[in-house]
Amino acid sequence: MSPSARALKDLREMGYIPWVVERLITRFIKRDLFNVIDILALKGTETLAIQVTAGSGHANRCKKVKDSEYLQLMQEAGWVVQVWSYRKNAAGRYIQRITQIDGGKEKISIPS
Repeated sequence: MSPSARALKDLREMGYIPWVVERLITRFIKRDLFNVIDILALKGTETLAIQVTAGSGHANRCKKVKDSEYLQLMQEAGWVVQVWSYRKNAAGRYIQRITQIDGGKEKISIPS
């Protein structure tokens, strides 16, 4: 199961309605919403904007989101912007890591 598929499953279990906003442009090129968002998820009045990656890409994706020219606009619109990643531990179980990006800085990091 891909990191995006895991994220969609987790979001649904958390009561969100997720939507993949990443688009395939050509066979090998994908385009993210605002160049950094793979999934939008809604729950009540909350909008989560999520960049999803494998565990090894977490730090690079955090930097990509923090450097986005659209980050401030997304946050002004009330979106919660996060980076989610999944990696396997020594026992072969998947571990999720969530970092919330707030004002261009990493606000929290939540391993699960």
